[in-house]
Formats: sequence, structure tokens, C-alpha cells
Amino acid sequence: MKNIFKLCLGVCLLSGLVSCEDSEALIDEVVENVDTERGAIVRTIEAPIEFATISNEDNNVLDLTIEVQQGDGSFIPDFTEVRAYVALFQDQDVTEPLVDGAGNDIGEILYTSLAEADFTIESNGLPRGSISIPTQGIVDALPADAVYTTPSFIALRLELEMADGTIWTNTDVGATISGGIYFNSPFFYRIILIPN
Repeated sequence: MKNIFKLCLGVCLLSGLVSCEDSEALIDEVVENVDTERGAIVRTIEAPIEFATISNEDNNVLDLTIEVQQGDGSFIPDFTEVRAYVALFQDQDVTEPLVDGAGNDIGEILYTSLAEADFTIESNGLPRGSISIPTQGIVDALPADAVYTTPSFIALRLELEMADGTIWTNTDVGATISGGIYFNSPFFYRIILIPN
């Protein structure tokens, strides 16, 4: 009888120590704040070339095929456009921008945009579109006195604007999304350019 009493007392004490309150652990806070209804990716179907020139017709156009997918599982995402920005850099880490004749950094420029209407719905139910950027077009969009290095490096960055005004780009994705085999959605590409 004493053993049963001790067992019952132990169970009561143990159950008193276990709380029914919500956990205050950091992971619980993160999970509660994860928004699974938002987010979108621009999946790379065909990446641009990695090595480009200006005059050689074999490699003087950056062709890119992309597919847009919304995070909430909608087959036809609610977006307005995908914008393509270009910038030229002196280094492969894209930290030292090209400069003009006066030594001023040449910043990123909006080169083109692809409206939602420019996409076609593919057999998988997702919208797919293509962007084509001639390297000569990039050179023409930069100041005439741009000082090119050999090699120079093109940074091609995409932005996806949703219908509600939310914008997604390379700074909004982690490694699993940007470089993962399934998602392959970097929003950002580096291309070596030989300005000849």
C-alpha cells in the first residue's frame, strides 16, 4: 500500500511540474511567424551563358528562360512583371563596379521587363517566359566613357513584382531556394564578359 501511495504521490508531483503553458522557445516563435501563404520564386529553366563577348555571335546574347511559381501553391501566380537589371563589375565577386571616365561608379540599370501577359502557361500549369539581352545592348545602355576591365563581370538580377506590390529578388531567398536542384531560383547570375 505504501508503494501505491508513493507512486500516486510521484505521479501527482510530476504532473504538477509539467506545465500546460505555451512554450517560449525561439523555434516556437519562428514557427508561429512563418507565413506559408506568401512568397514566390522565379525558377531558372535555362540559365544564361557563363562567358560572353560583345562581337562574337556565338556568345553575345544572354538568353534566359524562367518560370514563376507562387508559394501558396497557386498554379497561375498573381504577379505583374519580372524585371531584369544589369550592372558591370571589375571583379568576379561583384563588389567593385565599373567606373566612368571620371571615376564614378556605374550603378545597376533596369534593362528590360517581362509583363505577366508575356508569359505562356506550360504543360505543368505554370507561366514561363524568356528574356534575351544582347551584350551590345548592355554596352549601349552604359555611359559612353565606361572604363572596361578585361575581363568584366555582368551581374544580371531579376525582380518579381506581385500584384499586391510585393517585390521578391535575390536578397529574399536562402541557399535552398537559390541554389537547390528543385527550386533553382537564384534571381541573380554572374557572367564573364570579354569586352572586345
